[in-house]
Amino acid sequence: MNSELHDGKGKEIPLVSIIMATYNRAHTIERAIDSALKQTYKNIELIIIDDGSTDDTQKILSKYHDPRISIHVHEKNKGVTGAKNSGLDRIKGDWFTILDSDDEIIPQAIETMMNIPYSMDPTITAVTCNCMDTTTNGYSGKGLMEDQYLDEKTLMTLCKGEFWGITKTSLLQNDRFNEKLRGFENILWYKMNDRAKRYYIHAPLRVYHTEGDDRLMKSKYNFNKEIALYENLVYEEIFLNKLKTYHPQQFFFICKNGMITMRVSNRKELALKYYELSKSITRSSILDLSYKYKFFSILMKKTKVVKSLMKSKLNSLKGN
Repeated sequence: MNSELHDGKGKEIPLVSIIMATYNRAHTIERAIDSALKQTYKNIELIIIDDGSTDDTQKILSKYHDPRISIHVHEKNKGVTGAKNSGLDRIKGDWFTILDSDDEIIPQAIETMMNIPYSMDPTITAVTCNCMDTTTNGYSGKGLMEDQYLDEKTLMTLCKGEFWGITKTSLLQNDRFNEKLRGFENILWYKMNDRAKRYYIHAPLRVYHTEGDDRLMKSKYNFNKEIALYENLVYEEIFLNKLKTYHPQQFFFICKNGMITMRVSNRKELALKYYELSKSITRSSILDLSYKYKFFSILMKKTKVVKSLMKSKLNSLKGN
C-alpha cells in the first residue's frame, strides 16, 4: 500500500482511497468530486468509475486534471456493485471509503476519522460516522448517541439507517460485492466486520442527499430476477448466520421465500437447502415452513399465484 506524505514529526500519513461509482449523475457528480478534493486530509486518491454513463458525465469529468484523480470508464453498464468492485480492485491506499456520486462530505471528514487510528487508538481498523439527511436535516443513522467502540451486537441490533465511514484496506482480503445480488451490499460489510475493530464518531461527516428522484427504485418486479436472487443468496453463509442470530424474522422470510421460489422454479435441491437452513429456528416456524413447502409444491404450475405472494417485503429486506 502507498503512504507518501509525512507529518511534522516524520510520521507517515496513510493514503486514503475514495471510490466513487457513477452512472448518469452529471447533475450531481461535480458536487461530490469537489467535496472529496477539498478535504483537509491531503493524502487521498479519488477513484472514479463511470459505469457506462450516457449523459454529460464524461464532459464534467474532463474538466478535472487533479493528479489525485483516476478515471475509469466501463463501456457497458455493469450495475452499481460491478462499478464499486472495479474501484475496490484499484485501491492503492492503506484505507478506503466509498462515496456516492450524488452525496458529499464535509472538508474535515477524512481527517476527523483518520485521527482515531492515527492519534487515539492504532488498533482501530474501521471508523464509522453519521450522515446529515438533506430531507429531514437530522441524522440519517439511528440508534447511537455518542462516540464509542462499536461491537457486532450493537452494530447489528441498534444501528438503523444510513451511516458512513472508512475501512482499513487489509480487511477486504479477496472479498468483493456479490454482483449477482443487487441491493445486498451488506454481505461484504458483514464479512469485513468479522475482521474489524470499529469505532463510532457521533458526527454527521457526510451529507446524504435524499431529495433527488433518482434515489427511488423504478424497476418493475421481475420473477426471473427473484429466481436468480435466491439461487445465489443461499450460499452467503456469513450473511445468513448473522441474520439468524440478530434478525430471526428476516432470516425466516428469506428461508420461506427462498424455499418457495426454488420449488416453483423446479430447483428442488436449493429449495431443500433453504428448508434445512430453517431447522435452527423455532419449531412452530419450521412446521409452518413445512406446510408451505408441501402446499407450494402442489401450486408449482400456478406460478402467477406464487409470484404475487413473493413480491411483498423484498425491497425492505434488500436494505438491511
